[in-house]
Amino acid sequence: MPTTLKDILGAMLNDVIRAQHETNTHLRMIADQYAQGGPLAGMKLPTATIGELKLTLNYAITQGVEEKEEEGVNNQGVDKALRYICNEVSVLLIKSMVQGIQGSDVDYQQSYPFVDTLTENQSFLRHLRRRFFAILFEEKESLLDKRAKLDEGRLRKILLSAAQEQLLDHEDIRGLFAQKEAAGLREDIYNDFDRVLQKELDDILRESTMRSFRHIQRFGSLNVEIDNERLAELPPSAIQTITITITPPDNIKVSPSSNKNQ
Repeated sequence: MPTTLKDILGAMLNDVIRAQHETNTHLRMIADQYAQGGPLAGMKLPTATIGELKLTLNYAITQGVEEKEEEGVNNQGVDKALRYICNEVSVLLIKSMVQGIQGSDVDYQQSYPFVDTLTENQSFLRHLRRRFFAILFEEKESLLDKRAKLDEGRLRKILLSAAQEQLLDHEDIRGLFAQKEAAGLREDIYNDFDRVLQKELDDILRESTMRSFRHIQRFGSLNVEIDNERLAELPPSAIQTITITITPPDNIKVSPSSNKNQ
């Protein structure tokens, strides 16, 4: 019966592991009997080890390459799109916050002079991009809908929450919003964030993403024949031989042991 080499090797390894397991089970039974006392108490158990096996296999390829398809998600494409989104959104939200503070009646320049140069602060911009991407990366699976497209509503919700945490609640600036004269400013800027994302995110998505991140992987496989009767019907030139060496891992070998009456 035609089968794949993967099936053959899998069956061989399964038989090796099963034989080792049966041997271990039998030795444990003998150990229990030895431990009950009598003339064999304390006698060393026999050692059972399945070592390296070399198998010679005759086979013939009975069919050509069989094309198969496997559906998945283009994760590299998703990551690239998320990085682009984080870059664009970071610039927009920093600018929105700075404009909100500068347009307010809050006297921020004495204690928070860095606000005026925050849009040019590349170090902070890179930090915000990395934080946004880390948050989106953790939620990547939930950002894709059934058609493997980015869910704009879900994406906007996560970005808005991230902006609140990484900008409005940033340790270097949250004190500004805690001032008495800044009452309501934090909420106003948060609402500005929401408006900016609703207005701009759709355009950012169109520029950064493909219509769908669904990925179809195509691969081929060969059918092989190993049945001796079927092989006998084929010309000798069609028969191939392969030698397979199987080395079981050390953790399934049985070490010598002895049992003594407790």
